[in-house]
Amino acid sequence: MKYFASKGLFIREVSNNTYVIEDVLGNSSSHFTSSEEDLDSTTSSLANIKRLIKASTFTDFESPDFSDFGWNKLERYYITQIDNSLLDSLLNSEEKNRYHRISVTFPIGYIDTSYTDASKETLEFMHNNFLKQCNTENSIVVEEDLNIFLVINQVSRICNDIMSLMQRSITYYVGLLDSQRNCIIKSHKLIHQFGEIDEFSTAEIIYRGSDSYSIASAVTSLVISLCSSLDLSAKLIHFINNINSSKIEYKKVWDKQYHEVKKLKPNFISGQVLDNIVQLQNTSNQIPELTQFRNDLIHSSSAIELERIYVGFETEEIKKLPLYYSAQYARDTVDSGQPVRFLGRNYFTKEKVDIEIKALEWIQSVLDYHVKVGDHTNSYLKSLKKHSV
Repeated sequence: MKYFASKGLFIREVSNNTYVIEDVLGNSSSHFTSSEEDLDSTTSSLANIKRLIKASTFTDFESPDFSDFGWNKLERYYITQIDNSLLDSLLNSEEKNRYHRISVTFPIGYIDTSYTDASKETLEFMHNNFLKQCNTENSIVVEEDLNIFLVINQVSRICNDIMSLMQRSITYYVGLLDSQRNCIIKSHKLIHQFGEIDEFSTAEIIYRGSDSYSIASAVTSLVISLCSSLDLSAKLIHFINNINSSKIEYKKVWDKQYHEVKKLKPNFISGQVLDNIVQLQNTSNQIPELTQFRNDLIHSSSAIELERIYVGFETEEIKKLPLYYSAQYARDTVDSGQPVRFLGRNYFTKEKVDIEIKALEWIQSVLDYHVKVGDHTNSYLKSLKKHSV
């Protein structure tokens, strides 16, 4: 097994519980032994690095392996369970069987029009005509059937969009790891050239080039994707909570922000479930930091700070191991998630937390939030399952 590690390095298992640390140029450390559970603490002690994800994550780009991120837990709720549990809460088994039989008659445009070159006018024309048909005497489909379909379809689409944004953030993350290593490949010779010119020069240089810009872009896109998924989660909760089970109507919900869940009053969703979700937000350490960083990336020059990549060889940064590394740090923050600020600056790196480690923590914390929200929501919807009279 081979892992991406922080500082542009790799950790490779040579044999059972025997590992080496490698750089992107093929240099490696001496062998060391460690259990799987102690690997992070061991490599931190040896080289000031931590294991990140399997290097094989994108070996098959068409079917990437996201198991390191707990992806299967996300799929469990957002691919099938939430929309199915909602449908079960609205229709009993006989009604559901009828619904599935007639739903095949609904125009396909309800599902895919927005993903083609069709216009809003086309969808509107189709909808108005189908709605007239639903209200025709002796029609097998009535308007309430269509409303249920639109509600379930909207929930499914929001869930799919959350999944897409999470997948996008992971893809950007792997791009970040690749760019860190490209910085080493493109600049490592400069370290020794400067050493030949000046015997007092450091074994570390600041690299600014196309790959350092790629790193800044990857982090920016990763952060925006994660925060957008959090906003979509709020939209999902708002939409489900607005359902009136006694008279099902499709009511669109405008875009919502992550924190607006705290303003919701119980309706279709119970107060206990809403309180549980708010509690998740209140106890998160990573998400406030992430959302604040998103704001600063968009409204200030924080992204520029990400373009400064340190590339070095055999320094204290990696405990003097004869390896090439790249280092880029996340900014220091206080407990509230706000950055340390002084004289108009908001990017200090005294703590030296590697950006690869911090970005992975953000992904894992947001994914964990979605899983827990999905669990609370789905469990509650299951408790509302409508039974035949």
